Amino acid sequence: MQAARMARPWRVLVPGGWYHVVNRGDGRERIFRSDDDRRRFLGRLAELPERFGVEVHAFVLMDNHYHLLMRPRDANLSRAMQWLQVSYSVRFNWAHRTSGHVFQGRFKAILIEDRGRVGEVARYLHLNPVRVAGLGLSKADQRRAKVADLPDPGAELIRRRIRTLDEYPWSSWAVYGGREPAPRWLETSFVERAQGGRSRKERRAAIRAYTEAPIRQGRMDSPWDEVVGGAVLGDVNVAKALLAKAKVGGPGKVDPAEQTEARAVARAGRVSWERLVAMAEAERGVKWEESLERYGDWTRDAVLYLAVRHGRYGLSEVYQRIPGLKYQAAAQGVKRIAERRERDRECDSFLRRLADQL
Repeated sequence: MQAARMARPWRVLVPGGWYHVVNRGDGRERIFRSDDDRRRFLGRLAELPERFGVEVHAFVLMDNHYHLLMRPRDANLSRAMQWLQVSYSVRFNWAHRTSGHVFQGRFKAILIEDRGRVGEVARYLHLNPVRVAGLGLSKADQRRAKVADLPDPGAELIRRRIRTLDEYPWSSWAVYGGREPAPRWLETSFVERAQGGRSRKERRAAIRAYTEAPIRQGRMDSPWDEVVGGAVLGDVNVAKALLAKAKVGGPGKVDPAEQTEARAVARAGRVSWERLVAMAEAERGVKWEESLERYGDWTRDAVLYLAVRHGRYGLSEVYQRIPGLKYQAAAQGVKRIAERRERDRECDSFLRRLADQL
C-alpha cells in the first residue's frame, strides 16, 4: 500500500500583502556554488519589480537556501517566483553542466498579516549569516538558551558576531547597515522607518541597534514560532479567516473568486492602452503612427516595455495592437529596451517619467 502524501500547506495570496519567501536546494544541495551563481540569482531578482510589480524589501543568500521579504502589488507572487526559480535554474545548470531540479520544489511563502512585524522578519533574514555554531548562535545554542541562563558572551565574541553580520556580502544588510548604496530594485523605505527616527541618520542608527540586539544578548527568537497554519504570521483570528478562504481553492491554492477579483482590480487600476500611447506621444513629441514608421525609433518598444513592466498588462494583450507585430518580436523589443536604458540616458529618463504616471 502506497503511503499517503502529506498535503502541501495552503498558500494565501493577497494583493499588496507582505511575504517571507524561502526555498532550499533539491536534497538540501547547494543552490549557490560560486559568487557568479549569486550574481545570476540577484540579476533575476532585480527584474521582479518591473516585470511583475513585486517589491523586494530584503534578502539573504545562503549556500543552500535563500530568504526574501517581498510585497506583490497583485496576487501574482506564485507566477513571479516560478519565473525567478526557473530562469535561475536554467542558468545554473548551464554554468555547471548539470541537469535536473535545482530547488526542492515549491517555494514557501508566509503572509505577514501584521505589518508591525515586517521589521522583525527583515531582522531575522539579515541575522542568518551569524546563526552558526562558531558564534554561539546556532539552532542548538538557541534551544539551550531557552532552558538555561545565558552566559555573558564577552566583548570579543560580540565583535566577531557584528563583524560577520557587517561583512557578509550577499545580504541586503550591506544596504541597511550603510556599507553599500541601495540598488534601484531594492525598496528600503518601509523597513528603514519601522524602528523610528526622523532623519536618515537616526533611522540607520535605530535599525542597527534593533538588529544587533539579539547578537549582543545571545538570544535570537524566531518569529516563525507564532505562524498560524504554516502560512500566516499575525493575529490568530485573522489568520484563520484567511486560511479558511484559501482552502476553498484546495491545498496550495487561493480562492478562485479572490483571484478573479484581484485580476479585476488590477485591470481597473491600469492606464488604458490609448492613454499610454498619448503619454508617449506627448513625451517624445512625435505622433504614434509616425514613430512606428521611423527607422531606429525605440518608442514602440518602450511603450510595450512600460505596458508590461509597469502598466499591469500581459504582452499577449498588447502586441496585437501594433499592426504586423509578432509576439516574439514584441518580446525581443521589451528585452532591447531593458538593455538600452542602462546605456541611454534619454531612454531611461523617458521610462522613468512615464512609469511615475502609471
